[in-house]
Amino acid sequence: MKLKTTLLAAAATLAIAPAAHAYQGVYGAIGAGLSYVGPDRDFEAAGPPLTFDSEADYENGIGVYTALGHEGGSGWRKEFEFSYRTNDLRHLAGEAPFFTGWGENTIEGDIQSMAFMFNLIKNFKSDSKVTPYAGLGAGIARLKADYVGADPSFGGGAALGSLSVQDKAWEIAYQGIAGLAFELADGLALDLSYRYFATLDPDFDGIQAGVPASFEQEYNSHSLFAGLRWNFGAAAPAAPQYKDCWDGSSVPVASDCPPQLTEQQAANLDPINVIVYFDYDKSNLTPEASNLIKEAAARALANDVDAVVVSGHADRSGGSAYNQALSERRGSVVREALIANGIPADKIRTESYGEERPAKPTEDGVREPLNRRSEVTISFQ
Repeated sequence: MKLKTTLLAAAATLAIAPAAHAYQGVYGAIGAGLSYVGPDRDFEAAGPPLTFDSEADYENGIGVYTALGHEGGSGWRKEFEFSYRTNDLRHLAGEAPFFTGWGENTIEGDIQSMAFMFNLIKNFKSDSKVTPYAGLGAGIARLKADYVGADPSFGGGAALGSLSVQDKAWEIAYQGIAGLAFELADGLALDLSYRYFATLDPDFDGIQAGVPASFEQEYNSHSLFAGLRWNFGAAAPAAPQYKDCWDGSSVPVASDCPPQLTEQQAANLDPINVIVYFDYDKSNLTPEASNLIKEAAARALANDVDAVVVSGHADRSGGSAYNQALSERRGSVVREALIANGIPADKIRTESYGEERPAKPTEDGVREPLNRRSEVTISFQ
């Protein structure tokens, strides 16, 4: 009855719970599923009145969990989790002929775990609506054992064969997590996960043959959970998309391609403005950026270059001093590429602005592809 009631409660909460996927910020999660306790868990008594070493087996049970966490832009999730698992006891088996233990018809009860865990989980990058993840957790668990047994076949009769354990113990707990998140809607995901959950061996007090006794037990659980995750934060920024221009360069889709020069324009040339983008925390040129600089240099050399200004920039995902140095490196590498493509070094001036002049303003600590850039302005006499 207890198992059925808990299962119905878990199903009801799961049906109305929110969830999250591929988002950044605070999220909540809830789930339920199968709890399977590993077979042949040691259950030992040091006596008196009876010293024995038995093995506990359990029926399949259920588990539920709820979590509150935060997902960052790098795909790492940090969360606090509360979980509950319960499994009915099947038997405590001994080693015949010296000790047979308690069979299915001579003992009943269950073991329950209630755990408070801190989990660190990594989402693995995926271009589909399915995101795999894996993680580890550590915390504390309260284990509750409730066993009542009576076996008249013991050598001392029913009195010696009586067992009663109704006790709780707090122990260090740990778990491993692996799963898949299926995107259902904006900010909503279905989580299917496996958890290996275990604790240090708990000690329980009880009564054996009418005499107070102490027992030591092993405990672990293999759980298969289905859950929902709802993210309260904003969607993770999409990777920038580029388009090819008439001169062979690539620019973000939202930006304009360099204008095509006509003979009339050649007589009164406007400055050439080129933006070179960089990968996160990088100052090396991508193949697209190298081609863009090569084309810009070729167009500039076809006319009388007056001055070239290269300004380096960074986004706000790091410290300001680090971003200043990064923007200097980005400006320098573009300068060297222009020189390599024939632009005179004495015509080029470099400037570095760090994170101070973003193309797209963001909060501090946010990665923004449009801000990782060097701007090149080529003017003519």
